[in-house]
Amino acid sequence: MNQGMLGKAIAVVIAAAVVLSLAFGFLAESVTQLVCSARPAPEHLFAGLALAITGDPSAYASPGGCMMPVVWIRILDVAIIIVVAALVVWGLVALRRYRESDRGFLADLRARPGFATSAEVRDHLSGKAVLRRAKQLRPDLAKPTPTDVGWRVGTSRGQDVHVSIEDSVALEGPPRSGKGYRVLISAIVDWSGPLITTSTTNDNLTATMRMRQTRGDVHVFDPQRLSGARHPLRISPIAGCEDPMVAMQRGNAIITGTALGASSTNGEWAQAAGVALGRLLHAAAVGGKSIAELYDWGTSPAQTRDAVNILKADGAPGWGDSLGATIAGDEKLVSSIWFGVSGAVAPLAVPQIRDALSPRPGDPELAPGEFLDAANTLYLIGSSAGASAMGGWLGAVLDDIVEVARNRALASPGARLAHPLGLILDEIANMFRWGSLPRIMADGGGRGICTFIVLQALSQAETSWSRAEADTIWAAATAKVLLGGASHVDHLRDVESLLGMRETRREQRSWSTRDAGYSTSEHHERRPLMSVDEIRRLPPSAGLLAYRNRRSVLLDLAGWDERRDARAIQTGKRETEQEQQTTFEEARRATIAAPPFADRAEAVSEE
Repeated sequence: MNQGMLGKAIAVVIAAAVVLSLAFGFLAESVTQLVCSARPAPEHLFAGLALAITGDPSAYASPGGCMMPVVWIRILDVAIIIVVAALVVWGLVALRRYRESDRGFLADLRARPGFATSAEVRDHLSGKAVLRRAKQLRPDLAKPTPTDVGWRVGTSRGQDVHVSIEDSVALEGPPRSGKGYRVLISAIVDWSGPLITTSTTNDNLTATMRMRQTRGDVHVFDPQRLSGARHPLRISPIAGCEDPMVAMQRGNAIITGTALGASSTNGEWAQAAGVALGRLLHAAAVGGKSIAELYDWGTSPAQTRDAVNILKADGAPGWGDSLGATIAGDEKLVSSIWFGVSGAVAPLAVPQIRDALSPRPGDPELAPGEFLDAANTLYLIGSSAGASAMGGWLGAVLDDIVEVARNRALASPGARLAHPLGLILDEIANMFRWGSLPRIMADGGGRGICTFIVLQALSQAETSWSRAEADTIWAAATAKVLLGGASHVDHLRDVESLLGMRETRREQRSWSTRDAGYSTSEHHERRPLMSVDEIRRLPPSAGLLAYRNRRSVLLDLAGWDERRDARAIQTGKRETEQEQQTTFEEARRATIAAPPFADRAEAVSEE
């Protein structure tokens, strides 16, 4: 052991001996006073320690001939030692657990230089900050609130964090990371304009539908009957296709949302299938045909002669000849094109889906123009899996409304919608490939079309869109909210670089026998603000915000049940759940009561 360490050890031993002696001395004198009604006089500083170790009271002058209660004093000494040792052990264990806990981890992160300070949050991301452009963003509101002109994404440094509705937002978090509970439900409830939100489940709908009904009309388009909504919306894909432009746009949107449209190697066939489907939609519209006849046309090119004749008689000039030439072409080419068309119309074979696409007289209609005039809500519920996949048709509904919004924005003062349209696209990558998303993410905010996309991982976007389009979506998101739990290491390294660096100072001491002493050196290093492992370890109650050219923000994320209006949300949620249970039970009973398929077929044949 070197001299420096020996000196420190001696100093520690002396200090411990003094503290123990004072404690034991106080205890010995206090106990003796209780027994003898007088305090003994110690002969030196370490009298109490000597009594505790040896049991010899000779270091004390007994008061008035009364014998000191040595046994009781030593028992209490041992008890005190045990209690103190237990407290020390408990404290060390508690300290270790705290350092390894989420609270300790977050406290360490908050103390790091490199995250946005309280002043930065207040100046650039607070409610007052987003209200600075309220006159330009919401000229229709006399007294706008922060949620009228911004998305609230959490809190930081004790302040609410908002990003402007001009920003496109990307929220990335793995399954069960609390995206809906901590972010999306509040975003849906707070949005004060027209809103379209997508999901493969009814969790968000259940929690928010009653609250959205207090703002405006609520529509649920759920062809696969996943939501349990009492009166789901019926939308005809044929309506409006009298306009060739609408028919072409809708045909391409439907094909783009199918598996063929998501394929990166079959782009030319997807485009040709979209053109063919657009021709069929136009023929059905101008010929007054039903969704059943559209399905028949789409299943086989041999059954489209009627559509060709309708287009030649009443359709757009040249469309009939074009469709006729397509179905009369090379058999292999026609087969490749119709592979996409037949796949797109395949869900129409399911009766409940065909019913959802066939409005009845008196059914409420979803007019895009009227929808955009108030704080109305459209829930798009569906799945891309199975034979009844509705991704393409859901995408067409979304595309129709957004295209009307874009055209209206261009004709509005400042080329911006007076009532911004909110798009909260939860699970959209699991529903359909929306071809317009990269474009809307890039320029929609300036038009009043505000996009909030939710991804489980960036690779999920690369699967639905191309790698280049996924990069465009990610880059166009000027506000990126990241939750913990991700495991894609390469992407986490990109996030590590995105969050930035921090300055660290490290002292290094060395001892040299030649110089007979210590030398201390100080090193300054630049290290990542958070490492890959630390990003992965973020607890559900925390998130990260990378916003424009600002420093990264460490977010605190609270659940919707901590909101001021949580009781109203909970009441609405309970009412919606009861309605859903009733609807599902009625559907189950109807299925049980219905005759078997073979019996129904016999009945139909007899008629």
